[in-house]
Amino acid sequence: MVTANLPWVESPFFEEAIKSKKLTAKQAEIAETYHRDGFVVLQGVLSESLIDAVLNDAKTKAFNPDFRLNTQRDEVRVQDFWQVSEAARELACHPEILKTLEFLYEREVIPFQTLNFSVGTQQRAHSDTIHFSSLPARFMCGVWVALEDITEENGPVFYYPGSHTLPEYDFSHIGNTPVTTSYENYKEYEDFIEKIVEANKLEKRKFLAKKGDLLIWSSNIIHGGSPVTKQGASRWSQVTHYFFADCYYYTPMLSNMVTRELFLRNGLKNIKTGEEVVQSYNGKKFHLLPTAKKLYFLSSHLKVMPNIVKTIKNLWK
Repeated sequence: MVTANLPWVESPFFEEAIKSKKLTAKQAEIAETYHRDGFVVLQGVLSESLIDAVLNDAKTKAFNPDFRLNTQRDEVRVQDFWQVSEAARELACHPEILKTLEFLYEREVIPFQTLNFSVGTQQRAHSDTIHFSSLPARFMCGVWVALEDITEENGPVFYYPGSHTLPEYDFSHIGNTPVTTSYENYKEYEDFIEKIVEANKLEKRKFLAKKGDLLIWSSNIIHGGSPVTKQGASRWSQVTHYFFADCYYYTPMLSNMVTRELFLRNGLKNIKTGEEVVQSYNGKKFHLLPTAKKLYFLSSHLKVMPNIVKTIKNLWK
């Protein structure tokens, strides 16, 4: 059987792969939906008691200015709330979620970040691959969980089914100079993605979820947050981002994607274990050359151009 260095559910050889597996009818449905649409919705997986525990912690701690946090917090979201909320950690590591992800990606699951929200983000369309990417590619996904019923009024998540099959767009596709980008350039990316949606005539769909519903989405699916039409409406939810084992993990937004100077996400914590994640590429490690902010990595046998060698040598001064 022909294989690709991608998750099997995103492989161009998916049809051949699924025929070779002994799957239940439910598993086959999940895999085919994920392959086709780039997302799958699961219902009835999470207990109401767990959802209520996460919601209570979010209300009393995450968005309580009197509760001290060592993580990033603003009026919309709190990052890595799992560090102080056992309920948020339990949700991120829920056995049924991990089981489903391991089935879809056939690698050990690494939950590495949680985001808890009190209201709709109203965020413009984007793909998570601009923030989180991996080598091999596409070994990353997100799981969005509704902590209350979601309606048209409180800014539901929207997404474009099938958009995960598009290229992983980054600033090498947008700009015409080889510069290292930052979040100051993010609007340029959002403008570009908006044009991509128009050019491909993608159909928008909203996730009008019931409390406890969860949405698993592929790393490259284009999604965002709808406008909040009811003043003061809450939209309590938790997102967990997952990588998968035996990859290198990096941030395209902070990388120079032209010269392939990648900003590696070192120091990632596995929420399951609390331990730092060891990075590798299909069982092999690259020779890593550290700089102040990023890592340039070269395989031991790679031949590089003189100007690149000069750049690397200058890093050690």
